[in-house]
Amino acid sequence: SQLKKGVPEIKPLNINALIDETVLLIATDATVRNSVIKTDLDNNLPLVHGDRIQLQQVLLNLISNSFDALENNLDPREILIRTLCKDTDTIIVEVKDSGCGIPTQNIPKLFTHFFTSKPDGLGMGLSISRSIIESHGGQLNVKNNLKRGATFYFTIPIDKKEA
Repeated sequence: SQLKKGVPEIKPLNINALIDETVLLIATDATVRNSVIKTDLDNNLPLVHGDRIQLQQVLLNLISNSFDALENNLDPREILIRTLCKDTDTIIVEVKDSGCGIPTQNIPKLFTHFFTSKPDGLGMGLSISRSIIESHGGQLNVKNNLKRGATFYFTIPIDKKEA
């Protein structure tokens, strides 16, 4: 899945439906990697304002980063994708894994071009993902979880024409 940086086609979008579709797309990959993707989606979300293909690329990128983080896990390899309302204007999407977490000194560098901790060097994904989210008027960040693993999360504006 090449990350394309075309002109976004911004439309009202059901983010939960997009997540379900993305999880189906990557289900075989999850099975191969012995990982489970769970979702915890808020049922009462309004539509967001976004480009379907670009947001799906961001989700796929975050999920595949989580797969990589889980690579050396012996115990449950779980990814949890959550959606929730942050406020009346914004929805948050979280991709949480129980993997190795991110060394604190790497967090600021994660989203810069070509930074990668992977041997095969696919460091493009996160910087492009961040610029896609920013072009949508949102933000993409990461935090380490209390116990283990990391959570990538992004905000996306609600589509106001609907409200």
